[in-house]
Amino acid sequence: MGIKKYITGLILSLSSASAMAAPVVFLDFNGDGLQDTTTSVTLGNSVTAELYVSNVDSLNGGLISWGTEINFTNSLLSASAYSIIWPLPGINNNIDNPTGTTELLASTFTAQTGTFKLADISFDTLNTGLASISLGQLYPDLSTFSGFTAADGLDYDLSINFSLAAATINVTAVPVPGALILFLSGLVGLTGLKHRKQ
Repeated sequence: MGIKKYITGLILSLSSASAMAAPVVFLDFNGDGLQDTTTSVTLGNSVTAELYVSNVDSLNGGLISWGTEINFTNSLLSASAYSIIWPLPGINNNIDNPTGTTELLASTFTAQTGTFKLADISFDTLNTGLASISLGQLYPDLSTFSGFTAADGLDYDLSINFSLAAATINVTAVPVPGALILFLSGLVGLTGLKHRKQ
């Protein structure tokens, strides 16, 4: 009888552990609401990273607040703006281009479940190359602070794998249009003819 209770308890604890999966944060660059790990942009243009969270269940009442630090390659990108989707943005939200970080925090009156957008972050391009964007825990040195928090007070921060949200932006050089190449080669040809006649 004791073994049967033990096995039943073990099965129940395993099933509840799988039901308590951690939320997943990710970036989307093309507006389809799905995770993107790479995108390309031409130098001189801007790119917007949409910050999402998924896998938020109702077991702990849903997500009531979130906060994250966005790190980016500041030699190639410059964060120009952010837009918080939630109704109560944090008062200390900021962009710090010299250090390549953006800190965002927000909360809501009604807890959310499922998959939903949290914010938009826009970047201007500075140089060509492969730029990285990564997410991390907000204020990790403050043990009493919780960024991603459930309605019942559960701190999701330590169970979220922020490294899965990393993305690469390929900043490419401005392509020379084919028409311009033809025009320049024609101009060189006309100049050559002019010099021959002289």
